[in-house]
Amino acid sequence: MKKTSRREFLVKTGLVSFGAMSGMKQLRANGGRNIFAGSPAIIPSLSGRSKRDLVMEVLDLSKVPSYIPAGFFMHFGVRGDAAIKAHTDYFRATGMDFVKIQFDEQGFSRDKTIQKPEDWSKIPILTEKWFEPSLYLLRNLIRELKSEALVIQTLYSPFQMAKQAVPVDILVKHVYQDAESVIRGMENITLSIMNFVHAAVRLGVDGFYTCTQGGETNRIADRQLFNKTVKAYDMILYKNVSELTSFNILHICDYEGTYEEFESRFRDYPGQVVNVPLEADHKPLSLKLASEIFRRPVMGGIDRLGVISSGSAEDARNAAIKVLKDAPDNFILGADCTVDSKTPVANLRAAIDAAHNFRK
Repeated sequence: MKKTSRREFLVKTGLVSFGAMSGMKQLRANGGRNIFAGSPAIIPSLSGRSKRDLVMEVLDLSKVPSYIPAGFFMHFGVRGDAAIKAHTDYFRATGMDFVKIQFDEQGFSRDKTIQKPEDWSKIPILTEKWFEPSLYLLRNLIRELKSEALVIQTLYSPFQMAKQAVPVDILVKHVYQDAESVIRGMENITLSIMNFVHAAVRLGVDGFYTCTQGGETNRIADRQLFNKTVKAYDMILYKNVSELTSFNILHICDYEGTYEEFESRFRDYPGQVVNVPLEADHKPLSLKLASEIFRRPVMGGIDRLGVISSGSAEDARNAAIKVLKDAPDNFILGADCTVDSKTPVANLRAAIDAAHNFRK
């Protein structure tokens, strides 16, 4: 019998259609009421163009956009209707240019049956129904905000979901012990996420914020193992996503560690925009260099742990202007990762306002 490749395995399932604020604690304390009242949303002069149009213009590398979009992301610590309100209030208060939905509604439960590498085949394939809490949030935010801006759904990678099911140190240990057995579970996790993707597309999501982890120096740094157990499934999932939606942001997450061989490891990853870390290969990664590496618009520039979170609004504005002066033409201002929930909204607003007015 001919051995079926993993890609063929996924295609044969029929699920893959290739070709086709200082205040989140206060928010919880107030039961989800609008803590941003009194902080009016910034309404930039759009010259008759919507935020949706202005963000999409960044993708056209043949010209320099007259407007620099911006956005920062935050975990809100609430779910259900409270999360709908938190996302809506935050979007309008900061004045950011697209709606980015966190993936906080649910996650894989710890699976105690996975004790050794061969146990990974026991990982179940989750149905669309399982993702209903996340789809409920997405459905309502599309209804509430799609007329104002692009709605982008966060999408964790198969590796990120796998380390929810099993502690990451055990996951990494199993990969190094027996990668072939672990990838049986990665296949099932990929299929599960694909169920969520297709449901989100039917609801009308504009794109996804696709995250990758697993290749850090303290995780699966070995390139052969990384390609086999992490990248192979990232690529299957994210290529499909890029064919299904028109505006996707690849987030190379360094929250848990730094990367070596950065360019060759990630250069061919799908995504119309790339949200890059501040450092790679043990040295600073400039936005212009990142733009040259990926040959597409990049996003980032602001240190999530810097003055944006600990300084004044004026400090945040000055930090943003410094980044904007050295940024490539096609660019979205943001942070290297999610900002702390204690970050003052006034700081985020000041940085976003600086981007909106930089090329006036």
